[in-house]
Amino acid sequence: MATINVNRQGRIVGLGNTNFSTARTSDSGTATDGVSGDQSVQYFIGRGKKRFARVFLHFDTSGITSTLSAAHLDVTGGGNSPDPNDTIIIKSTAFGGDGGTALATSDMYSSLDYSTAYSTELTTWSTSGNNEYTLTAAALADIKNNDHFTLAIIDHDNDYANTDTSAVSDVAIDFDTTITLDYTTAPVRYRHAVNGITSINIATVKGVATANIETVIGVD
Repeated sequence: MATINVNRQGRIVGLGNTNFSTARTSDSGTATDGVSGDQSVQYFIGRGKKRFARVFLHFDTSGITSTLSAAHLDVTGGGNSPDPNDTIIIKSTAFGGDGGTALATSDMYSSLDYSTAYSTELTTWSTSGNNEYTLTAAALADIKNNDHFTLAIIDHDNDYANTDTSAVSDVAIDFDTTITLDYTTAPVRYRHAVNGITSINIATVKGVATANIETVIGVD
């Protein structure tokens, strides 16, 4: 398993609106690039207005070229999560897509790809320990194939589902700790025939599992 640290992090707090859809889809609010301290992923209702807060992260994945078998995003929970609820990671083009541009309010909604979930739904939250998101096949492919991996952590039950449940969601992330992406590469299977037998039908070569063989006498 290998680990890379987040390259850029930020948070946008949207403007409150009495209309759920308007609050959810507006590119407006306050963007903080290089956020620190305890900050929330949030769906908030107060004084008749609804408001969203989303977290955005960028990782430099240019050094990852192998197929991945698994990956996780690890974030430390903050001390103020009064209404823990479900969260999820989705694809984003924030930070200019390549981490080279400061987070902007225009990233609040327009940068989000709700059709591409980068994680499974996280249904529990630790307010002081690690919270681990299991990444999807779509995320594994983008990590391998792209030099940049940009994502948003959002509320699941209201924001991702596009359904106003009227249930407040507020989970805090401790940005004074390092957010990390850990990944495992898939084993390279020997791909050539041995003595006329195709590689798919070969379990071992001289007692060594083919999943652990990259070359035989220097041939890959």
